[in-house]
Amino acid sequence: MKKTISVLLILTIIILSCQKEINSPLKSPDGLPVVVTNTLTTIADTFAIGGGNVLSDGGSAIIARGICWSTIPNPSITDNHSANGTGLGSFIDSITGLLPSTAYHFRAYATNGNGTAYGTDSAFITSALPAILPVVTTNTTTLITATTATSGGNVISDGGEAITARGICWGTAQDPDITGNHTSDGTGTGSFVSNITGLLPSTTYHVRAYATNSTGTAYGGDSTFITAARDVYIVGYEDNSALRNAILWKNGIATILTSNVAIANAVFVSGNDVYVGGSDLETGPAGYTRYAKIWKNGAATTVGNDLSEIYSVAVSGNDVYAVGYESVGTANAATVWKNGVATHLSNGVNNAIASSVFINGADVYIVGSDGFGSKIWKNGVASSVNGVDAANAVYVLGTDIYVAGHSNNGTTQDIAVIWKNGVATNLTNGIKYADAKSVFVSGTDVYVTGFESSGPPLNPIVAKIWKNGTEIILPGTNAQGNAIIVSDGDVYVAGDGDLTSTGIAKVWKNGIATSLSNGTNNAQALSMFVK
Repeated sequence: MKKTISVLLILTIIILSCQKEINSPLKSPDGLPVVVTNTLTTIADTFAIGGGNVLSDGGSAIIARGICWSTIPNPSITDNHSANGTGLGSFIDSITGLLPSTAYHFRAYATNGNGTAYGTDSAFITSALPAILPVVTTNTTTLITATTATSGGNVISDGGEAITARGICWGTAQDPDITGNHTSDGTGTGSFVSNITGLLPSTTYHVRAYATNSTGTAYGGDSTFITAARDVYIVGYEDNSALRNAILWKNGIATILTSNVAIANAVFVSGNDVYVGGSDLETGPAGYTRYAKIWKNGAATTVGNDLSEIYSVAVSGNDVYAVGYESVGTANAATVWKNGVATHLSNGVNNAIASSVFINGADVYIVGSDGFGSKIWKNGVASSVNGVDAANAVYVLGTDIYVAGHSNNGTTQDIAVIWKNGVATNLTNGIKYADAKSVFVSGTDVYVTGFESSGPPLNPIVAKIWKNGTEIILPGTNAQGNAIIVSDGDVYVAGDGDLTSTGIAKVWKNGIATSLSNGTNNAQALSMFVK
């Protein structure tokens, strides 16, 4: 009986011992804790949230626990790690200081007196930074002319991505963008300057800076400016008692070039330089004689001899061309001056003049007469302008050559004529006296100005424009057009009116007349340049 009790007691002790082992926490053979790595609950661009679970303390109290992370597998507490209390159980922790769009490894850890144990290595990739546009401001627009302006901007922030394009957008509507007119002014942050070209005069424009990164395009504030009006240069003369003053009008403001018996027949503007051609009386061997003059920015240079005059001026690069006539003894020779050096186009046997010059590339075209009808000289070589008795003006566009003038054509009155590439076309019918004084070609449109009498006798006369052969009557009494220019769709004519009494110098813009002189003294506007 005793033996039986002893066996039962031993069995009971063994069973209780096994039961105690089963109910005790997990143990690692080396006495380290047992910890598992939990799945991340949040992944962002610069942080993540996860945690772990300490299942066993390994027989020694847990003194530290948390998360380790690195860009290489199996990070440890010698790498970036957090500290999340002590003891057994689950914990949640944050992984911070991460880079966007980067692959990382992490694992939970737990430390007791015997050392540190780690959970399973796990990997994740941080998200990209949120989409952020650049920040850019628009500079004030400066250096405003009729067709250009200067603006710019400042890229204050790239939004976290490289600036791949920047510049200025402009247009006549509010908030222009890069789908319209815009400049390209480099890359990167910082200030930049933009040059805006191709503008229309007297027009309100909106402008704003832009900057582009991989996210998109951002714009600065909308700003407005108004372009300047075109500068209109007109020359002619105005009598003053016994004198005749050569006059330059710029935008209606008169400047006397010479207070003598002088006349300004031609004007041409190149860059900031204003060239005027004409003549002035000076004291010569035979008393007062007429000398051809060129005024550059108001300073006069005599280029002709003691009987000479300039009717037209043109500038190409550094070369200044002027045409007119110069006495060669018994007659006047049609003459071209290049940089002040005279070349006679005619032989001086008969009186001749050169009335107009036009430069087309490397070719110099001059029209006038040499005593045997109208002539056109191309680079000094003469040919006849058939159908035109008096050639007043020449214009060249591409391979097309236009000449304006008049022809008698067997009628009793002169006929206004436009000549193109050898073919003359009458603008009037010969019943009334008429003349075509100037021609300008804009695109496919041919504009001619001059005059036609309203009936015999000569006065009164009417200033006219012929556009592609169709006449347009300019307002004014006893008026004539002497020069025509088309710019940005605006049609300018310089001439004069009230010719039955005291002539008044005038300019018409789109048919609306403005007087340049007040009618006290006789005046005429003879040539024009619009810039």
